[in-house]
Amino acid sequence: MIKFFKINLIFFLIVIASPASYSNADISDPYEKSNRSIHEFNDKIDVYLLRPVSVGYSLLPNPIEDGISNILQNSGEPINFTNYILQGEIKNALSSLMRFIINSSFGLLGTIDLADKLNLKKNDTDFDKTLEKWGASEGNYLVLPFIGPRSSRHFAGSIIDIALNPLNYFLRDEDSIIRISPTVLYAVSARSGNMETIDNLRETSIDYYSSLQSIYYQSRSSGLNESLDEQVFDDFFESLEEENNND
Repeated sequence: MIKFFKINLIFFLIVIASPASYSNADISDPYEKSNRSIHEFNDKIDVYLLRPVSVGYSLLPNPIEDGISNILQNSGEPINFTNYILQGEIKNALSSLMRFIINSSFGLLGTIDLADKLNLKKNDTDFDKTLEKWGASEGNYLVLPFIGPRSSRHFAGSIIDIALNPLNYFLRDEDSIIRISPTVLYAVSARSGNMETIDNLRETSIDYYSSLQSIYYQSRSSGLNESLDEQVFDDFFESLEEENNND
């Protein structure tokens, strides 16, 4: 475990120290050949494993599915709180803290989003956004096995965010009744929530790899949500139509 964090810390420092390689107009993809190979691998995992499991997950009664989704979202509040503090966004930080306290206690360990009913709306951020605010370059585009699209800065930030998520300790505790990787739960829940969007994208894209890459950067720039922003999805296809008309 110590060796794992040492390796990730070294990678993190390399990313922070690296010069900017991405501008608003360009995507730096120097590893496209290997990225495409991993993309093909991930796509097969999605088609033959993740999607079928997600279809089964979507058949759960709505209260159960909503409860799991709420727990996953609530576990992200410590991440939001810490990163908003680091970003100097004190109001958002306090809102995230209050959401976590209310939902973890009165909301039955997060199964009910009671804070939302009290008009404490959820605002997401992460360490990638913190690094961006600190002036760190976005780095190169990566496609990671089982994970998918990431910028190198986003990947480095994810390491910090994982350490801040309480589910990573509770669900892996030896005394816990349920022992499962929270990453699996996030993947299944997110895939279920984006079922139609991802399926349509795969079927209609001429180059699925490039489409996912474009939507990844658009979604990261527009905000952080478990479900893909419908407006981002619509804007993407509108841009494709404009390019076709220009041709």
